[in-house]
Amino acid sequence: MLPKLPIGIQDFENLRLHDFVYIDKTAFVHGLVTGSNAYFLSRPRRFGKSLLVSTLRYLFEGRRDLFQYTWIESRWNWDQKHPIIRLSLDAIGHKEIGLRNGLLLALEKNGQELQIELIEKNPALAFQELIQKTAAKYGKVVVLIDEYDRPIIDYLGPDELSQAIENRNILKSFFSILKSEDHNLRFLFLTGISKFSKVSIFSDLNHLYDLSTDPNYNNLCGYTQAEIEHTFAPILAEMPADTLAQMKEWYNGYSWNGREFVYNPFSVLNFFQSREYQNYWFSTGTPTFLVKSLSNTFQYSLDGLEVDAGVLEAYELDKLEPIPLLYQTGYLTIKEKTSFDTVILKYPNREVEQSMLRLLLAEYTHNSSVLPQLAQLSKNLNQNDLGKVMELIHGLFKGIPSQIFIANREAYFHSVVYLTFSLLGIYIQAEVNSSHGRLDAVVHTPERIFIFEFKLHDSPAQALQQIKDRDYAAAFRHLNKLIVGVGVQFSETEKGVNDWASEAL
Repeated sequence: MLPKLPIGIQDFENLRLHDFVYIDKTAFVHGLVTGSNAYFLSRPRRFGKSLLVSTLRYLFEGRRDLFQYTWIESRWNWDQKHPIIRLSLDAIGHKEIGLRNGLLLALEKNGQELQIELIEKNPALAFQELIQKTAAKYGKVVVLIDEYDRPIIDYLGPDELSQAIENRNILKSFFSILKSEDHNLRFLFLTGISKFSKVSIFSDLNHLYDLSTDPNYNNLCGYTQAEIEHTFAPILAEMPADTLAQMKEWYNGYSWNGREFVYNPFSVLNFFQSREYQNYWFSTGTPTFLVKSLSNTFQYSLDGLEVDAGVLEAYELDKLEPIPLLYQTGYLTIKEKTSFDTVILKYPNREVEQSMLRLLLAEYTHNSSVLPQLAQLSKNLNQNDLGKVMELIHGLFKGIPSQIFIANREAYFHSVVYLTFSLLGIYIQAEVNSSHGRLDAVVHTPERIFIFEFKLHDSPAQALQQIKDRDYAAAFRHLNKLIVGVGVQFSETEKGVNDWASEAL
């Protein structure tokens, strides 16, 4: 029998009672509940955070029936139960009724379940009142807060930032009482997508242990290769022999230590359901404001960025930087840690890379329907039909507003060419340093290597002569492919390719 796939199921009780497949993470859970008593975990959306919070809830409620045959079943005292306060800040109606009212209603609902009447009308004071009264009535309290940052990240666009700052200040006050109530807490667990800097919300939560980059908990959320091969073996047995290799390329690759890599559960489950390689995770939340921020600063080559590890740990609303935010939200991930306290960031996998490149190219060209042109361009390039290639590249520039194009013409040429070839899955290197200078672009196909030199005022012949005079081809002759130099003259008035020439090197 094929396993039942828990697509979209975030409640542990629902999952277990209805026999959906469960990849056992309770060994990690045991490490948490028997270790420290206050944790924070940052992971991208759709990564299993809510299911983890739900698992902790039923564990502390003593629901042994839900944990049969799991690792923790024989290792936990099921007679010891604790009162639980649960808050999921993505489901409190903050957009409809405001954050303060949403928090108060959520606290009142918890109070009703615990048979506790709340008097305070200030969210922070009501939260403190609920914890104190619950502890006095039942004993030490478990507090589980899921998606703590949702009321902030819902408003990160430039036109909404004031609302994000207002909500941040409300949450700072709301969470500040947790540290003073530590003596009343058995366990505190906070999840979110992002982490704000210590001068903000986390300045009052500095007693939390951050699991996000702890190497012992890299696999706490997400599926490992071994877990997929074991748990989904009956489904894999019905699929083509190359399925695991294809899945790894499409959906694996997320890491927070640069050594162990996991799959996105949402994409994996949807893939096994449809058995088609598609964009599942990315399509559930398009980072529009991030794409605009990248295009405004002409940041288009994101794969292989080396950054200071410290800048990835937190960010501040007043100084939003796209790269740390892309990392925290899962669009970039750690592929390698260096010995100089820096990390190499890359796209996690093909799903994220193709989707982000497509959005970036649409933003740069002001054209959301470029895919048919790109498919033809790839065919023409592999056939060495550079005339058609240049014709298609020329067409990509036509939608760019003139005032933007004129102010940033060189940056636009480089960005659109780079994104175009990258989206096609063609290996392109932009602004490549050599011993004789910097190459504008190098494109690799199965049979050829194209060395591009772009000019605004000089002729294609002059561009080709530069390629030859500086012997740019020397760095690639060991690859035993035909090397073709391509000189391209862009037109400022026509916004595209004015002329070009090529020569085998």
